[in-house]
Amino acid sequence: MKNLRLIQKLILCIALLALAGCAVSFKKEKWDLPPKAADEISVMSFNVENLFDTVKTPGHNDETYMPLSAKNADPKLREACVKNNDSSYRRGECLSTDWSEEALNKKLANVAKVILGVDGKGPDALMIMEIESDVVLHKLNTEYLKEAGYITEVIIDGPDKRGINLAFLSRFPVVGKPILHPIPWKPKEEKDREWMERSRRILEVTVKAPNGDPITFMAAHFPSQANPTYWRQQIATFATDLIKSKGPDAMVIFGGDLNITHEEENSYHIFRDIFQQGGAVSHFVGCKECPGTHNYRKSWSFLDAHVYSKALLADGKGSYQMLPNTIDVIRYDDVHLSKGKYPKRWDYDKMEGVADHFPLYVRLKQRSEAKNPVKEEAPTKPAVKETKKTKGKK
Repeated sequence: MKNLRLIQKLILCIALLALAGCAVSFKKEKWDLPPKAADEISVMSFNVENLFDTVKTPGHNDETYMPLSAKNADPKLREACVKNNDSSYRRGECLSTDWSEEALNKKLANVAKVILGVDGKGPDALMIMEIESDVVLHKLNTEYLKEAGYITEVIIDGPDKRGINLAFLSRFPVVGKPILHPIPWKPKEEKDREWMERSRRILEVTVKAPNGDPITFMAAHFPSQANPTYWRQQIATFATDLIKSKGPDAMVIFGGDLNITHEEENSYHIFRDIFQQGGAVSHFVGCKECPGTHNYRKSWSFLDAHVYSKALLADGKGSYQMLPNTIDVIRYDDVHLSKGKYPKRWDYDKMEGVADHFPLYVRLKQRSEAKNPVKEEAPTKPAVKETKKTKGKK
């Protein structure tokens, strides 16, 4: 009887842990995937958390991420810190943060260490969230990711007032013109319209795979949990329709920081009921030993996720197939680990750490010759997409 009570208590504890968001450590302690084969493509998404350059960008409320010496010398920057931040904490952070060239270079080095630790020289395609400008993207690529050999750089300035943007790097050449898709928001209250329209959009980039076929990547960074669930439901529906609009045979990977917590998913089933209409959801089909990509108060969630179009699945018609057993959360490098299991975010005082999200990884395997080969060749040098807001920066 005593043993029975102990067993019952153990079962109850396990159930409570599951409801609390799997607040347990990762089983995996190191990178254990086999080397990437010659006929495989690797893909990763990574929220690099506030990767800003160190200069004032017109149109961006980026004063927090500037050198303290510049803010101390310019009253207008200090005034902007007060004007553009709606809480005393944020205002204080803006006035006190020293985002110097030294700090930026250290963070870039740490971000690059995580990226290059994947497959020995980084993934073949990388979707990036929370990066400000073409300036910092180009610096990351050309100074810190040289070994990766990325020939494609894409970033398009969006409507986010802080300057939080999406970017894409790849060893494969671009096909056609990248697009930053506006979201057809439908506010429940008119007062929400302006804020919804300031939200981040979806970056679409198509590249030419090694076998000659096109593969489309869609990077996203959904509105945060500070915003209502219906915002994320609307952009999820638009994203799913966007994936499906490419046709049943199109190879598409949609992914990024979708800001859907496990509690929200349990209540509203955004992944299950919306995204699964467009394809397979990463943590539904793989990463079975992964608690999540983000931890908040010891509660794990897959804030970062991928959706793989039906053409990439085992019964799909694409020339590449997604390998579910390769879906993984990248968290093996000490530079990005706190207490051996949590994401180690950047510490401004100690100038160490990386970001508050772990990257999400997957591989695609070629299963046939090209079925829809790209005819035109794209430029082989980095294609940095500038906008009027980032041109002419000093």
